[in-house]
Amino acid sequence: QGVGTFDPSCFVHRTEIHCTSGVHLLAFPEMSAKKIKELLAGNERYDSELLPVMEEYLKEQLDKGTYDLDANLAILKLYLLYPEQAKADVYEGILLKALMAYPATDFALCMYQIPEKHQQGLEHAVELARFLETCKFKAFWKAAHQQIENAKDAGTGLSRASGWETAIRKFVASVVSSTYRSIRCDQLADLLSLKVADLNPIIKENGWVMSKDDKELIIVRESASFENTKA
Repeated sequence: QGVGTFDPSCFVHRTEIHCTSGVHLLAFPEMSAKKIKELLAGNERYDSELLPVMEEYLKEQLDKGTYDLDANLAILKLYLLYPEQAKADVYEGILLKALMAYPATDFALCMYQIPEKHQQGLEHAVELARFLETCKFKAFWKAAHQQIENAKDAGTGLSRASGWETAIRKFVASVVSSTYRSIRCDQLADLLSLKVADLNPIIKENGWVMSKDDKELIIVRESASFENTKA
């Protein structure tokens, strides 16, 4: 591969190539976040031929539960520059990863980069984001599981994103930690879409404790003012 020419086909082989940016890149099955960052810092950042590599990297994020917001924003920028190459499933994948990043504002940041004509096909992800933003967690789980059931044969929706339930539960737990002084086990189970018997790891991870006086009550914050908490 000559210097000064970018050829995505080179990524098919597990060999190194030398790009115009001066960095060596491995085939995309082995692409690391560092290599992607180096690639985006080069002249190829706005080259449409970079899209197959970046789309494959997004798929890797979905499969392995990793996350690279900058890389995903770069895809959206390329889609704005080359709208004829935009793919609905890639838009969806980027938004699914952003959903898993709550409470960060990544979802809104990504939506700003998606043309309105494409947003109409992303209503499921938008609905889930709205539930998370308004802390309607039981409604979120109901809609999420319904979407997965409806799309189980289509290969779309949250089922594409490895680790999504764990990520959302971490967000829910963070909201509980900041807004509750204590919470009943069954109530917490509903918010997390878990069985009461499966709460112990979450309780331990967040440093909560069981009440000594009520075995069904979880103490979230022992020293919290009443005005800023929910009993």
